[in-house]
Amino acid sequence: MTKNVKYLSYIEETKKHHQLLDKVAKKSSRKAVKNAQKKAVPVTYLEGEHIVKEDAKGKKTILKELKNNRRTVVKGEKTKLQKR
Repeated sequence: MTKNVKYLSYIEETKKHHQLLDKVAKKSSRKAVKNAQKKAVPVTYLEGEHIVKEDAKGKKTILKELKNNRRTVVKGEKTKLQKR
């Protein structure tokens, strides 16, 4: 494993760096979207419960709807893992 990969793992696993990682991810995502739009490449992303494809002119097409089946977790709540 290279030095950079080890350092990235440290950042991902260390709570004090989560804000930095979030900031870098947002900035790079915005930059990627702008570059895609300049090159007339459509961008696909999740908006609410829909997978949306947006072309360079801003036209949105809903590709699929995803039902929100996430669990609600209460802070401090204990849960048991279940076999499937």
